[in-house]
Amino acid sequence: MGSISNRFATALLLLSTPAALVCVRGDERKGPNATVPETAGSMPGWAKAAGAPLWSFAWVSDLHLDESRREFAAKAFRHIDEELKARFALFTGDNNAIAAAPAAAGPPEPLGVRRQRFFKAFLQDRLKTPPVVIPGDDWPEGFDRVFGAKQYSFDYGGLHFLLLAPDRTFHGQGMEGLSVFDEPTWTWIREDLDRSREDPTVLAIHEPFVPCTFLDAPRLRTLVDRYPNVIAALQGHLHVDLEFRSKDRTYLVAPALGKTSPPGMKLIHVHPEVLIVRTIQYDKSAGRFAATDRWQKIPIPKPQRGKPAKPPEPGFAMRNYHCVAPHPHIDDPALAGRKGELWKAIRESLGSDVLLWH
Repeated sequence: MGSISNRFATALLLLSTPAALVCVRGDERKGPNATVPETAGSMPGWAKAAGAPLWSFAWVSDLHLDESRREFAAKAFRHIDEELKARFALFTGDNNAIAAAPAAAGPPEPLGVRRQRFFKAFLQDRLKTPPVVIPGDDWPEGFDRVFGAKQYSFDYGGLHFLLLAPDRTFHGQGMEGLSVFDEPTWTWIREDLDRSREDPTVLAIHEPFVPCTFLDAPRLRTLVDRYPNVIAALQGHLHVDLEFRSKDRTYLVAPALGKTSPPGMKLIHVHPEVLIVRTIQYDKSAGRFAATDRWQKIPIPKPQRGKPAKPPEPGFAMRNYHCVAPHPHIDDPALAGRKGELWKAIRESLGSDVLLWH
């Protein structure tokens, strides 16, 4: 299996296990589990009881924008703007492969910078909803020079958002998941979690740490487990719509808006005591996006209930913004020596999060 990318190998293993095919209704099942989101004929009772949302945000992952998907991406963005009415759109990586034309003046730009420039301009031209962006493991180079920090946090509407991306990776030898954070970043993550320990917190990252898909995933999970106010992790990379629950925390993996069938994204409604997640899929036969009958629930723990609030001002502004200073992504061949450690961590995660839960 070493020649298969970690992304698709992990997805294959997840979907080949009974636990990954269990549909969970609300909180009827407890313990670590992986589920394909519930398909129901109508709105569940717990969703009706939540009432109208305070506000909502869109979540897009794995757009994989290339020339063949430019018009489709523009169509998806129009749906976000015109139908979802989201306060912002969260992009959790693997965003764009198209390079902008070289700059007319100055020294030659690296290819990564040109890709980031194209994506930023594409967002400005085609998406009216404010974007919140982190890079993925594909095309992370140049993010710091165009978008700025890739590890940052902010408050909005009574929630705290913590967005993360690794500092160093290695993609040689057909491997994925050889990704790590540097020690200064670990210090910043701990400080941010300490600073926001009273607030319901949503963590966003491209490569999932539950299930484990990269080297530093176990360490991140151990750290996050110390903070019960972290209510959810929003993750991408696997191109499969999955849900895990462990220790009263929800770990979601988004479908890809790019390379998957059907393409999909999420809309997250924020309520005082719960976040309700809807899946939006593209119906090729109808030529449009529409909400599916899948419903996912992110409960807010009792100490943090009631903290989400309707933002007082129209539009979107990050409050209490903090970040690791922007710095270049590093390609680190030395990480190749740790691929055995990665596979061991993946096997242990599958055993604890999936295979032992039937």
